[in-house]
Amino acid sequence: MSKNVKGVNNVDFRRKWDKEDFAEKAKEREEKEKKNEDEALEAKKRKRLERDPLHQGLIVARANLKARDYQIDLASKLNKSQVVSVTMPLSQQAGYYCNVCDCILRDSQSYLDHINGKWHNRALGMSMRVEKSTAEQVRQRLEEAKKRKEGVGSSAADFAPDGFEQLAAAQQQKEEEKRSGKRRKAESESESEDEGMDPETMAAMGFGGFGTSKK
Repeated sequence: MSKNVKGVNNVDFRRKWDKEDFAEKAKEREEKEKKNEDEALEAKKRKRLERDPLHQGLIVARANLKARDYQIDLASKLNKSQVVSVTMPLSQQAGYYCNVCDCILRDSQSYLDHINGKWHNRALGMSMRVEKSTAEQVRQRLEEAKKRKEGVGSSAADFAPDGFEQLAAAQQQKEEEKRSGKRRKAESESESEDEGMDPETMAAMGFGGFGTSKK
């Protein structure tokens, strides 16, 4: 008689699996993955603390959240080609680079979410709390918005999104002027045709004039 091969069932010729052994391996793999995730999270936290001015002792307390006094350039690299490599510095790779947090964001929406987020503003020494505005400040901001709308003391923006409303208004004004020019040209041509025809012929044809007041 032949010896029984380990792991083989001679009755139904199907291999037997050690469930306990595989369960132990799966448990070890999950623990290793969890450990790697925890280490990555800790490294991320340490990096954030290293860039936090409050943690470094550069400031005593965080300031309230303030509005940006500069425009965000999201369109300067549009329609341009650039050779990138993973070995290049982050600031030269594809995407939007944040020099405050030393990270790269792959699209404009992610970049806007990042610079408006909690950790980016913490690195700038600000909290997410907003200072309560007074009535005088509200009136002043409304006056500034009115001046911007009227075009007083403001220059046209060169790129979106901050200058999107100005660009849209300018485009709408150009289209309106173009339509008005076409309308005036059509009226002028109609008047010229009206003047070139004989009044008796026009009366015989049943026309009293092509929309003009001339007889």
